[in-house]
Amino acid sequence: MKKEARIQAEKKFLKARGKITNREIAKAVTVNPLTVGRWKRDDQWEEKLKEMENVGKKESAGTAVRKKDARDKAFRFYMDEGGNITNKELASKVGVSPATISKWKEVDGWIDHIAQQNAEPDEEVEETEVPDLDMGDLAAPEQIIHINRKIDMLLAREHLSAEEIAYIADAKSDLLEALEIYLSIVREVSEIRTEE
Repeated sequence: MKKEARIQAEKKFLKARGKITNREIAKAVTVNPLTVGRWKRDDQWEEKLKEMENVGKKESAGTAVRKKDARDKAFRFYMDEGGNITNKELASKVGVSPATISKWKEVDGWIDHIAQQNAEPDEEVEETEVPDLDMGDLAAPEQIIHINRKIDMLLAREHLSAEEIAYIADAKSDLLEALEIYLSIVREVSEIRTEE
């Protein structure tokens, strides 16, 4: 059942060309949004989407190389600015349209790169993270604090695109869900101790 849900979730993501939230996919296949996020990472949905998009393209070699150079340049500018640069500014620097920049940002996961760049190096959560996380695992106080810090780092940036805002909203929602689970666990433990 879980395997079938996983396959259906990936199909929905690819069919929507990545323009669907983890929450929407989770609702359709009746699993937790964090589970969808783990599947997306473990099964490399973004890479599969990129391959799928590249299969149908018939660009000449010269155009493809120029586009790749522009894409790489735009990404470097974006990272150098810490994500605090508009699509329009990036587009004018590398000679493409703002819509192209927006597509590259989404397909290549530029937001995740910024979050990783801004992550505190001494945080142990990244190193001890178990690949098979579920909501119960994320309900640990250390995990909740870690997720909240990452969200705050994104919110501290000067410019946020619509997809970045949607990404943050999903993350906050997942964080609140994890917090609710953590609090229910604390209540249950308190009740058990009281009964003893």
